[in-house]
Amino acid sequence: MRTVTIASLPAELPKITLPQHEILEGTPDARGLFTVESEDRGATAGFWSCDVGRYEFAFDYDEFIYLIEGEMTVTQGDRQWIVRAGDTAHFPQGVTVIWEVTRRVTKYFVARAPFPYAAGS
Repeated sequence: MRTVTIASLPAELPKITLPQHEILEGTPDARGLFTVESEDRGATAGFWSCDVGRYEFAFDYDEFIYLIEGEMTVTQGDRQWIVRAGDTAHFPQGVTVIWEVTRRVTKYFVARAPFPYAAGS
C-alpha cells in the first residue's frame, strides 16, 4: 500500500563523509539524512548540512534545494550566485559547481536521477 511520508528536520543530523575529491578547503562536519525515496528509486529527498569551506560537486542527477539556514556562494565557470537561507536553487544534471560555504548551511533537497536509473541497481 502506498502511503504519505512526513519528515521533520531532526535536532541533529547523522554524520556523513564527503568524498575527499570534493573538498577543496576546510574540514567539513557534513551531516545528512534521506527522508524518502520514490518507488522507482529515481527520486530521493532529505536534509543535508555542512560547515564553512569550499567544495566541488559534479551533479549526475538533478537537484532542487531549499536553503533552511546559512549562506554560500555558488560558482559555475565565470558565474556566481549567493544563496541564502530562504532561497531555492536548481542544479541540473551535468553541471559542476563550487560551493563556498560562508556560514554553515542546512538544506532540504530533492534529487532526481535520469531514467533509466542505474546507480545502485
